[in-house]
Amino acid sequence: MFKTARLPMILSLPLALMAMACPTRNGLQGGTGGSTDGGAGASGTAGSGGGAGSAGAAGGAAGSAASGGAGAAGSLGGAAGSGAPCTPVCSASAYCDSGTCKSRVTEFSIQDSGAEPRYITAAGDGNLWFTDTVYDKIRRITPTGTISAFVVPTAGSRCGSIAPGPDGNLWFGEEDGSNIGRITPSGVITEFSAGTFAIPTGITAGPGGNIWFSESRGNQIGISTPAGVISYLPLPTPNASPVGIVQGPDGNIWFVEAIGSVARMTAAGTVTEFSIPTPNSNPASIVVGGDGALWFSEPNADKIGRVTTTGAVTEFPVPTMSASPGTLALGADSNVWFTEGSASSLGRIDSSGHVTEFPVPADPYGIALGSDGNLWFTENAAGKIGRFLPP
Repeated sequence: MFKTARLPMILSLPLALMAMACPTRNGLQGGTGGSTDGGAGASGTAGSGGGAGSAGAAGGAAGSAASGGAGAAGSLGGAAGSGAPCTPVCSASAYCDSGTCKSRVTEFSIQDSGAEPRYITAAGDGNLWFTDTVYDKIRRITPTGTISAFVVPTAGSRCGSIAPGPDGNLWFGEEDGSNIGRITPSGVITEFSAGTFAIPTGITAGPGGNIWFSESRGNQIGISTPAGVISYLPLPTPNASPVGIVQGPDGNIWFVEAIGSVARMTAAGTVTEFSIPTPNSNPASIVVGGDGALWFSEPNADKIGRVTTTGAVTEFPVPTMSASPGTLALGADSNVWFTEGSASSLGRIDSSGHVTEFPVPADPYGIALGSDGNLWFTENAAGKIGRFLPP
């Protein structure tokens, strides 16, 4: 079931400026590693040694795929392992390196005690940026784990989602501050009022070189120019409560509505809503998958949903009950990765809907693909940032 409505754009007045160690990679090898050599070759499966290749250059003797890491053409490979197998075989959250199982997760502590990192995103500067709801800060972490912090001018702003803008800056929503924020790569923050009592939730770069965001309290989609001039497009369904938002592969804006729909909006404001089969699933996050479809999380239903650009919706269950799948990100392997906030795991779902879960030390919240090919995630309750080496 869907409904379509063409909606006029409602413009607001221009809004005033409120001044204010990447670990050795074992998974991506191109060749067949031998049971004793473990190096990378031109193409094939992994050997039991589990060492990673260096750009798929040199290979070892052919062998079994007992416990080593596999990859594609060694495009992100590191130094080859010694080839000694691990006995017993390593768990999903570890990898075999020279006969020793090593954790896929590295954690980095935030300097401020009690910090609560939420959403995280990769930027064009090669770093990752994340929001902190307790200290009203935007923080930056390098691929080697160095963290810097930048104070948001409005106290109690409760910064939420964050995304790269089309202008080379990072943009974020202030859910309790009713602002949209912009931060430069050097850390200069500017805030723009989103309107009285506005709650900007999801945010993304979108059509027209603008920043698009969902505003759940006003039941509308906001558009901000890089200069901070904001306008709104209302939604046809009352109390739809838009949350996660992304630009789709078709050039339209896609977002999920907490009432149980996934919606498509053209740049001109035409909205089409598609119902999610499972009632009360409370969709939260949406991302473009490697298959050209859009994937979204359903925390209340423990499912991951998929919708094509023509509106066909499919749902896939997460194996662990009450896992609460949350934020999603597209991985370097073209699969969709997501956090399981109540199961202390990261999930991976391929284009066929098969889900694999990987335990992590603490309940993850936000997730993003780093420039190093690893998955980075926030540990909201633990006050840490995690880096995950994918298989």
